[in-house]
Amino acid sequence: MWGHWPVRRWFRILWCISAVGCLAALPFLVIEFKKTGFALHDEAWFISAIFVLLAIPVTIYEVAMHLEYFSRPALQIHVIRILWMVPIYAVDSWLALRFKSTRIYCNTIREFYEAFVIYSFFMYLLRYLHDEYGDVHTYFSTKEDVPHMWGVQWVLKPWAMGETFFWECKKGILNYVILRPLMTAVSVVATLCHVYGDGELRFDRAYLYVVAVNNFSQGWALYCLVLMYTATHSELAPIRPLSKFLVVKSVIFFSFWQSVAIALMVQFHIIRPTDFSYDVDDVAAGLQNFLICIEMFPAALVHAYAFPPRDYLDPSIQPRQGLRHSLKVMFDVRDVVDDMQIVVDDTVQRTTDNIAEAGRTAWSTARTTTNKALATPRSLMNAFGGRKAPYRLHSKPGDDDWLDEREEAADSEGLQQALLRGNQQERESKQ
Repeated sequence: MWGHWPVRRWFRILWCISAVGCLAALPFLVIEFKKTGFALHDEAWFISAIFVLLAIPVTIYEVAMHLEYFSRPALQIHVIRILWMVPIYAVDSWLALRFKSTRIYCNTIREFYEAFVIYSFFMYLLRYLHDEYGDVHTYFSTKEDVPHMWGVQWVLKPWAMGETFFWECKKGILNYVILRPLMTAVSVVATLCHVYGDGELRFDRAYLYVVAVNNFSQGWALYCLVLMYTATHSELAPIRPLSKFLVVKSVIFFSFWQSVAIALMVQFHIIRPTDFSYDVDDVAAGLQNFLICIEMFPAALVHAYAFPPRDYLDPSIQPRQGLRHSLKVMFDVRDVVDDMQIVVDDTVQRTTDNIAEAGRTAWSTARTTTNKALATPRSLMNAFGGRKAPYRLHSKPGDDDWLDEREEAADSEGLQQALLRGNQQERESKQ
């Protein structure tokens, strides 16, 4: 393995010195850019690159430490996947900023990994509960059901605590993992067909519908995370779930609404095109990517605080495998594919069952309605000329039986008279 890294402290010291130096020199660089007449987009490329180069080493160091002390692989693999969000976001956004023609494809990678991080965080919490309490479904089945939050409780009943609760939460999160790439693919196709309209809130552009679907799907996934945290926060207390939850939620949720806010600024003409062959859409996308590059530096520091390797520095537990195996496990995503397949199969099966049940209900309703229509009610027979029994204000015991007999006799007599009149009219028409 790597031993205890004798240069670890030197690495930290050098990184801190370089970070402080870069941040201190940044204002002077901006002033120098203005003096020398650098273009605005050139300044954005350079400044964002500094923050990207500061953020990446933090994540690499944290990931390396987790791999060195890979004492709980089933748990740490999800931590590493979450940590990789920072460099993927940073590099992806910088490439989209530098090469504006590739931003739709860069955004595809970033948005897919965003959904992947939400799933990884859910599985991280679920795996910890499984390691500590064994069969999670059985353990939590004895607890009271968690009510839905305001507004949702009017639509959905509380999920039964145990297997049903965790399955519904998992399905709600995986819906985002599935829908996000699909919506990104729709965005790519719509862009190629010139009907996407990035940042345009118009009903004849795909952007509005893609944002609506993404917003609902993301909101539901985060709601399921909140619901799970509400149900398990006492059991998760040893791993400080609140800080981890806030870190993951803030990065994903803030970046999404930041893009929506920029789109609104474009819609109200607050953001305008520049003189450097950048139209208003290019400026809006460039601003979003530039801000993400800047934000990933503090995000890397916050992630390092929320997911520290020291939580796994247990001298009594030695890493089970070498570095090669750790890297192999880190990039293995078969668990995600298997869970997605299960959710898709379950959704298809439920949809098929619902359609079949709806068909059976419709057939039963139609058959009942037809049978009622074919039946001849007493009121219809009376309409053919039958006499109704006289209405009596006063009755005596036994009068009800007499009234029923009179009604039946009147009905029978009325039906016979109607048939006789029909036959007589038919004979007269023939003559």
